[in-house]
Amino acid sequence: MELEPPDFTRLRLAFRDSSHGDAVRAFERRRARGELEALRVGVLRPVLPPLATIEGDERYLESRRRYLDLIAAVGLTRRSAPVVFSHRSALAILGLPTVAAWGRSVDVLEPATSARRSKHGVRVHRTGYLPEEIMPWGPFFVTTPARTIADLARSGDFMSTVVALDAALRPTARSLVRLSKSDVAEVLSRHGDWGLARAEFAVEFADGRAANAGESASRVTIYQLGCEVPDLQVRHFHAEGYFDVDFKWRRGPGMPRPLIGEFDGGGKYVKPEYLGGMTPGEAVLKEKRREDILRRQDNDFGRWGWPEVRHPIDLDRILRECGLRPIRRRLI
Repeated sequence: MELEPPDFTRLRLAFRDSSHGDAVRAFERRRARGELEALRVGVLRPVLPPLATIEGDERYLESRRRYLDLIAAVGLTRRSAPVVFSHRSALAILGLPTVAAWGRSVDVLEPATSARRSKHGVRVHRTGYLPEEIMPWGPFFVTTPARTIADLARSGDFMSTVVALDAALRPTARSLVRLSKSDVAEVLSRHGDWGLARAEFAVEFADGRAANAGESASRVTIYQLGCEVPDLQVRHFHAEGYFDVDFKWRRGPGMPRPLIGEFDGGGKYVKPEYLGGMTPGEAVLKEKRREDILRRQDNDFGRWGWPEVRHPIDLDRILRECGLRPIRRRLI
């Protein structure tokens, strides 16, 4: 499977018309009227509606597309060759998930001997690379999935590393980005000791059993709150079959019963692919019945969603109300 090339369709390249003053002035007039916005000097894009007006998953997809526009604009105006995108920019290009906003900075990889510095929204990483650690992206290059994860892990971006690597470890991952932990460990072994300990911990922490980015981010936040990391996708049998639960803690100090945790994403009760032909109301009733069965099996139960993951104090409150207590120093 080849990487989908960059999409230049929304970009307007004024520098290509620099020999035609009328064309450049036309761009400037459109910009003055609020029809175009500048991504880089000489690269413009039609002004787009605010992301806040876009609903649900479409907002995430559109925010990624806008960031890809910015990455492409940097590639088109970069005066060094080859242009190699890395770190969070590589995540966007490869289609690996993140839970943070993409932002306005673009990551590029330069040879270790390069004198270039980070400026004007371009973050330069002068760590060098091997030919097998990059792959073509149209006229540019991007770090491979394994190198991308390794770079994020070394940088100390624990959340982004785990969310992305969990996705790449899943059996359902696209073949282009599917990885094993040993793939990442091999890349880490090639580039010295800087950040290696934290990188190895992040890789070991990753778990392909996490079903989605919300579960991955929850697990990272739970760890950062100082709590015991739960087991994942634990199967519970009952008279009519079985349930797999997102998170499970066994008995521990302050926990009279095992605790089941469930991450409820925004689409669980509204998206057709999750509803399976049910109405939202029927899905809620089915989930309530499932919870009742699990409680009757002598389990406590806690639920949370994106708001609590993004505001760890709220997730901490839910876990404490369920009897879960920190076992180590909090990191957030």
